[in-house]
Amino acid sequence: MGGMPMSVKTMFKSPIAGEIEGFIAEKQAMGFKYEEETAVMRRFDEYWSAHGYGRTGLTPGNLEKWCRKSDTEGAGSLEERISVIRQFARYLNGIGMSSYVAPITVKYSPPLPHLFTKDELQGLFHQIDSYNPTARGRCSKRIADEYPVLFRLIYLNGLRLTEACRLSASAVNLDDGLITILDGKGNKDRLVYLSDDMKILCLEYWNYLTHTAGCVPEWFFPGRKITDPIGRSTVDSIFTVFWNKTAFAASCDTKPTVHDLRHSYVIERINTWMAQGLDFDQMLPYLSRFLGHKTFNETYYYYHYVEEAAKTIQRLDKTASKVIPEVMRR
Repeated sequence: MGGMPMSVKTMFKSPIAGEIEGFIAEKQAMGFKYEEETAVMRRFDEYWSAHGYGRTGLTPGNLEKWCRKSDTEGAGSLEERISVIRQFARYLNGIGMSSYVAPITVKYSPPLPHLFTKDELQGLFHQIDSYNPTARGRCSKRIADEYPVLFRLIYLNGLRLTEACRLSASAVNLDDGLITILDGKGNKDRLVYLSDDMKILCLEYWNYLTHTAGCVPEWFFPGRKITDPIGRSTVDSIFTVFWNKTAFAASCDTKPTVHDLRHSYVIERINTWMAQGLDFDQMLPYLSRFLGHKTFNETYYYYHYVEEAAKTIQRLDKTASKVIPEVMRR
């Protein structure tokens, strides 16, 4: 940075001013004028200070407002802002300050996921397990018995909602405790291994379905019509019902969604690795493949959210043993 003009050195005031200066110096040393980009970085420096961020890498959380399109801004201007920060993120990764590379197509960043605490999960699964449908009939009772298994499968195995709803019976190998996800997001296939407890629960559920309920469906979670899979909208709606019945719904700022169970699975897994002293970069390929991500950058989203929500993470406990009770209704 020794050859950088004094005016560039003194225009940045945030805790990451040194990194910004180094980034611009590197670009200029490569022959780029980097004048307009420097103006963008000055805005970013002011943004960083205004939000009280410290000397840390870029995360989905601390980039969330930066990646929003303002009312007076054109799409091209937004893409320029994001493009420069993408380059800055790559620079930070290169100097050892792990950073999230935001997608260039971002127009409005999605809200940060809700991370369930141990008490919230216990309260939620209590509502799921004790659910008694108002409608009478074998169909309603059968579907009520599907919910405890379906929601645990999503949480304890990181499945997407659509993957769980459209899980064919033939894709579930209960002898080996193995699920095959075909044509997942991004047309990626993957294998999901069940824990011993989850395998037992699925076996009990399938025996209930085929013997007590008297059906052998094509789908692991059939809908009201036994020939159809349970609908995503149905599961979304009943999840909201369950959550609203918990003691935590009234005081929760952001209403959780089914997908937040998957987020919580990933955070719990990363948190466990941290406690075990494992290197996340070494474990990243396994987690990325397990989740069916197309790129490691998708998985890094969760990693950086761990950093952003460190205080919340500390409140999370291992909950697998607490959310697999006896749930089959006889």
